[in-house]
Amino acid sequence: MLRESLEPWCAAGVTGALRILDPPGGVVYVVDGRVAYAETPVASGVERLLTASGRLPADAWRAAVTAGRAQHRIGPELVDAGLVTQAELEALGVIALYDAAFFLFDLVVAAHFEHRARHPVGHLRTLDLRTVCQEVDRRKRLLADAWPDAAIDTAAVLPQRRLRSQCVALTALQWEVVANADRRRSPIDLARLLGRDTFTVMLEVRRMARTGLVEPGRPGGSAAAESVATVRARAAAGVTATATATAQPGRHAKPVAEPAPGPPPEPPGEPRPHVPLPRRAVRQEPDRRTELAGTLDTRVPEQILTRLIAGLGAL
Repeated sequence: MLRESLEPWCAAGVTGALRILDPPGGVVYVVDGRVAYAETPVASGVERLLTASGRLPADAWRAAVTAGRAQHRIGPELVDAGLVTQAELEALGVIALYDAAFFLFDLVVAAHFEHRARHPVGHLRTLDLRTVCQEVDRRKRLLADAWPDAAIDTAAVLPQRRLRSQCVALTALQWEVVANADRRRSPIDLARLLGRDTFTVMLEVRRMARTGLVEPGRPGGSAAAESVATVRARAAAGVTATATATAQPGRHAKPVAEPAPGPPPEPPGEPRPHVPLPRRAVRQEPDRRTELAGTLDTRVPEQILTRLIAGLGAL
């Protein structure tokens, strides 16, 4: 598994990037033996968490990339321009890291380690490999407890046509999911659309399925959803093949003679259509001038972000 491939590099205290060569693809960055960042096409990275959510104009992100990518200073460019704080950037980095690790750490894939490679965003909070692995395992347990069938993660989200009660309470994220479900988008697709971390969206969809608010439809049509479904199917097939090979005798094994009845034998030889709920369009933040972006009302207090980072690290 990928987590096992990371162990020797982290134990050696090196800096570099472990690049996944097989689907779904991705990179895990290590700084001085600690996991600094991870990304994969099927999970929301720092860019989507900032831009797709409306927290940061896309033009501002592109300007920071142009100015700081070569020097691995995209993050510092955003901080220096007053667009985000360092604490907010680090919190989003941890969220994106856990999100990607959930999809990558248990894969059996080919990977290549590139020494001294660093992520263009720049300095982010680093975590111990064991801490990341524990969080990945915790998330898997939460998802299984909410809804045991993982196929719902890559299937289109279908709001139920009829509800079981007269009154339904939804969280803000659950409403965003239901309002943007179009019978084609899977939880993975909705997370990228909304600029949310993928694990949280998958968990809320599973919880809503358990309470009868949504149901899984056809497999999602996006490349991201198909990639996750393919990888999971391959992993399940590998486990089944291994179990079968263990249970069956070898091709050249000789059958064991059945004991004959009667006296003790001699010692044997060789052995329907659904109508979706009214959808609310995704809220689009109007573009703001870069110099005014630092005064957005959506800025999170520094103290809260500091506590959030500490909490994520303690999970």
